[in-house]
Amino acid sequence: MSDAAAETGGLLPGRATSAGTRRYADRITARRREAGLATAADHFTRPDELWLSSLSLGTLRGDPGGIDDLLYRSVVGDLLEGGVNVFDTALSDRMQTSERAIGHALRRAIAEGTVARDEIVVVTKGGGLTPDPDRAGSYTSAQRDLYATYIDSGIVSPDDVYRGHSIDPRFLLDQIERSRRNLGLETLDYYLIQEPEIHLKDRGVDGFKDALKAAFEALEHAVERGWIGAYGLCTWEGFLVPDTDRNHLGIVEVFEAALDVGQADHHLRAIQLPYGLAMGEGVALDSQLGPDGHSRAILDSLRDTGTAVFASAPLYGGRLVGRVPEFVMRALPEAPGQALAALQFARSTANVTSVVVGMREAAHVEENLRLVGIPRADPRVPAMLFAVAARGRDARA
Repeated sequence: MSDAAAETGGLLPGRATSAGTRRYADRITARRREAGLATAADHFTRPDELWLSSLSLGTLRGDPGGIDDLLYRSVVGDLLEGGVNVFDTALSDRMQTSERAIGHALRRAIAEGTVARDEIVVVTKGGGLTPDPDRAGSYTSAQRDLYATYIDSGIVSPDDVYRGHSIDPRFLLDQIERSRRNLGLETLDYYLIQEPEIHLKDRGVDGFKDALKAAFEALEHAVERGWIGAYGLCTWEGFLVPDTDRNHLGIVEVFEAALDVGQADHHLRAIQLPYGLAMGEGVALDSQLGPDGHSRAILDSLRDTGTAVFASAPLYGGRLVGRVPEFVMRALPEAPGQALAALQFARSTANVTSVVVGMREAAHVEENLRLVGIPRADPRVPAMLFAVAARGRDARA
């Protein structure tokens, strides 16, 4: 354990910075140039303060512990060497073991001098009650652990839990502390609330608005204490359904809540949502009513807000591979192969910062890292492809 880590209770101090992430981008570019490899000028972008790679490692898939731990640990070094500095995980990913595996691998890379703490961006999430894998050998034992850990201890009231999720301030602060320990990091760069739209049905619009403001107050407190660098929301359908739907999240209302809590210097800096060829509502559906009275798609609504936008499920859980339409492949000839074409489509869409993709196999890492040297396509290409697909649906109808 380093002296610095010992001084912070075993947690590695530091956080991602603008200077650090820029240093990483410049070093990768220089190293690849020496090896005769190009680095696309737009692979690293800076929506706010940090320079983020266009690809992020996701850690949702796999079983808790075991071989999947080893696989995730093994790919972190290759990704860092290849040009990926964003690592996206969650307390609930593989029942806390993804955080632990990624934290172990990142701390080792830092200790070995492969990368500095201020060069990497760690994104994690909380909101779903998650048992300890060491005490969850069966469904019954997992439920028993959840009750003992969260309900019986008084961390969260049963009245504040809906569908296994909570946005209660005390609960969120507890989850942040668990993630810090799992990752072994003093500061989590982005902390996202998982599927906040789950609570809309239970609380109603006004009750949800009050609960969201209370959650943001807790997260602003966590920023002040240095536990997190910034915060945001990780949604599934909330931003992608019409405003008449009971699960609808309005981005204007979300930012208003952040402004009410933190004023102009609030720390709401990130949004994650599913987006790709199989889930194109982020561009194709005008689900967001803007302050000017006009409806826009969520990705368009996030333009010029200084928000890091992480696109999840770009391969639709791997189900897209082998099913990418030929007209998409022709429109993206620079991306060889169906998986790369799907990732290129997602990361080339306007206002997408980084595409979160699960990678556990060295072969997948090697293939996906080819995109580091390939510029993003013109953002008009994804829009054109949606138009072509829409015409095809109309013709079949």
